[in-house]
Amino acid sequence: MSIPVEINVGRDHAVAGGEMQIAGFRRYGIALLFVAVAFLSTFLLQRFFPYPFLFLFFVAVMASAWFGGTKPGFLAVLVSTLLVDYFFLPPVHTFAVAASDVAYFVSFIICALVAGWVSASMRTTKEALRQARDELELRVTERTSELQKTIAELEEKERQRLLLENEKSVLETEKSELSGKLETRKFVDRAKGILQRDFKITEEEAYRRLQRESQQRRKAMRDIAESIILNDDLKRSGQ
Repeated sequence: MSIPVEINVGRDHAVAGGEMQIAGFRRYGIALLFVAVAFLSTFLLQRFFPYPFLFLFFVAVMASAWFGGTKPGFLAVLVSTLLVDYFFLPPVHTFAVAASDVAYFVSFIICALVAGWVSASMRTTKEALRQARDELELRVTERTSELQKTIAELEEKERQRLLLENEKSVLETEKSELSGKLETRKFVDRAKGILQRDFKITEEEAYRRLQRESQQRRKAMRDIAESIILNDDLKRSGQ
């Protein structure tokens, strides 16, 4: 089962390597294209200037370094130097340079190298800034996601706390109601015992009597039972 995986990984690396090679050739091709455009434009404009108009080669070098990087920029410098030497500096159509033009030719090479280096450096700086910005955005996104997760957890804990407090309140209310019912039952049972003793009646008859008194007086059965118990206590204490 592991063999297909290894084959797929090898294919992925091969595809990635092929794509990188194609991208590299493309950058060098773009550099040569810029130099070709600069050469044709300079060749058409040279009749209007007493000295070779080489500014477009600087532009081609800078553009090559900007879009391709340092190596394509250096290739643009090299090809531009050869073209300028062969087609624009006397004696033309040779790679020899007249003594009077050596300083001019060297200045062109130095300026082209500097232009390529500056352009490549600016591109590198821009890429570094873009990468830093992307990393910052990623960190902000991750931090925002973590904060949202933390907020959701806190909200869930708060919701659970409120539910527990609500359940606790309900339990306390039920407990209080149950305690009140038990107390009421104790008073009612005691009052029934007093009525059974005094009137020689059954427990059921005593309960009905308490219930009837509660309805007639419009009071709770516990209040009726407490009054019966209180009267019985007073009678006993009087005796």
